[in-house]
Amino acid sequence: MDKRTDPVEIIARVGGLTPYSDHERALGTWVYLASKAGWQVAEADGFTASPGRGEIGAVDIEGIRYVIRLGPRVRRLLYEVVDGHMMKRDTLATAAWAEPLVTKDSAPGWHSAESGRSD
Repeated sequence: MDKRTDPVEIIARVGGLTPYSDHERALGTWVYLASKAGWQVAEADGFTASPGRGEIGAVDIEGIRYVIRLGPRVRRLLYEVVDGHMMKRDTLATAAWAEPLVTKDSAPGWHSAESGRSD
C-alpha cells in the first residue's frame, strides 16, 4: 500500500477569512505540498480555470487529473470584540485543495457512460 498522503487529503492553507485573490500562488502552494508528499505533479494542459466556481487550475498526478479549488475550507478560531467583550468562535478560512476528475479511466464502473447510468 502506498504510504503517501492521498492528493485529496492535501490542504494548502493559503488565506484568511476574506476571499484570496492570488490564485497562482495558491495553486503553486498546493503543488509544492503535493510534490513534498512524494507525488509527481504536472500542470494539466487544456484546462480553463473558472474562479467563479472555485476552480483555479488542474494538475495531472501520475495518470489522474485533479481540479484544484480555492475557497473557505479550513477551520480557524476568530477572536472578536462583541458588546465590549472578547469572544471567540470557529469560522472557515481560505484553502486550496484537489478534487479528482472522475472518468472511465480513473474510476472504472463509476463513470456514467460505462456504468449504464444516465446521470
